[in-house]
Amino acid sequence: MKRMTPWLLPIVQVLIAVGFVLLVYAVTWFGQTYTFKATSYEPYDPFFSDSIYLEYESFKGRQDVDPGTVYVTFKTDEDGFATVDRVSSRPFFGGTRANYFDRQVYVDDLSSYRVPESEVENIRGKKEFEVDVDVAPWGMVRAHELRPIDAE
Repeated sequence: MKRMTPWLLPIVQVLIAVGFVLLVYAVTWFGQTYTFKATSYEPYDPFFSDSIYLEYESFKGRQDVDPGTVYVTFKTDEDGFATVDRVSSRPFFGGTRANYFDRQVYVDDLSSYRVPESEVENIRGKKEFEVDVDVAPWGMVRAHELRPIDAE
C-alpha cells in the first residue's frame, strides 16, 4: 500500500481530467444539434483575437419570467433555425442555464465562438452567421461550427 500512495493523487487527477474531456464530447454524442442565426456585435477581442462575439435574435423571451437566472429549451422554427421554446425561473431536466433581462435570453456559453486560424479569412468582415450548436439532455451546450451567411 505504501508504494501505491504517492501515485494515488496523480491517478485521480488524470481520471478527473479525462472525465471532463469525455463530458465535452458527450454533449455531441448524446445531444441534439440546432442551427442558430447569429450576428456579430464585436468581431475583435484584444485578449483572444481568434474569438468572435455573437448575439442571437431568436433568444427573445416572455414577459412573465423574472429577470435573472433562467433555464431554457430550444425548438426549430419553420425557417430551420432554433428559437427559445421554454423559459422557466426554476431548473428542469434538459434546461440550459441562461440569463434573462429585458425580455432577452443570454446563454453565456454561446456568446463567444473561438474561430480556428484556418477559418479566420472566411468570417472576416461578415456580420451574419449560422451556428451549429449541440444541446445535451442535461443542459450543456457546445457550439461547433460557424458559417457566414452571405448577404444577397
